[in-house]
Amino acid sequence: MGAWWNADSCGGFDIVDVFNVDESIAADMATVFSYVASRPITEYPEEYRAEIEEIIRRWRPKVSQARQARA
Repeated sequence: MGAWWNADSCGGFDIVDVFNVDESIAADMATVFSYVASRPITEYPEEYRAEIEEIIRRWRPKVSQARQARA
């Protein structure tokens, strides 16, 4: 999720990683990909910002700490 939110600071996403997750997680990922693909390119997912930032805080603590240090 963090790679979608900010690939520059959270790292990119290699689509091959889908092969390394179980089927239900891959289906969830496909749902997210479909959602992103259906949005206007100028739309930023502000509605879910708090949830996304919490995921980044848990999964990529160094990114979250660096963001806090800059603020």
